[in-house]
Amino acid sequence: MEIILTKGKTRNTMTCTRQDGSSTSVNLGPNVPNHDFAHFIVENKFKLKKGFFGNIKAGKTIAELSDPKLIKDLSPETWLSEILARNLQSLRSGALEIEQFAEIIKWESKKINGIIVPKMDFEDICEMKQNFDNICEKWNLIQESEEMKLLYA
Repeated sequence: MEIILTKGKTRNTMTCTRQDGSSTSVNLGPNVPNHDFAHFIVENKFKLKKGFFGNIKAGKTIAELSDPKLIKDLSPETWLSEILARNLQSLRSGALEIEQFAEIIKWESKKINGIIVPKMDFEDICEMKQNFDNICEKWNLIQESEEMKLLYA
């Protein structure tokens, strides 16, 4: 699936185009798409098929994944993706240390029935943080009306 993020003057957009040609799009407003980048990194790293982008690839729309009525029924793997993405952002902001990451993921995951936390070591966490930092920095260099394209496996 191709993910295209377009930087606007006051609004950014994200469009996801599936292999069958169907797509879903969202206006991100002025927000930097760091949370979406974090999902991209963790879902690719751990091969999550039911995370944010996995659900889109499977046919859900971005709007459906933002609907509070539908969110409560999403799979444990979707919630794992959210926990991983949020904490990857915390690593980048400095609110969390690399050494704390795996323990926080385990602790948060205990609160949701059915989550299976993937094995991860210090090197895995460092790699995810480096990839996340790189993609965020690349976005910061993009000029207005330019696009960043990502391929989700």
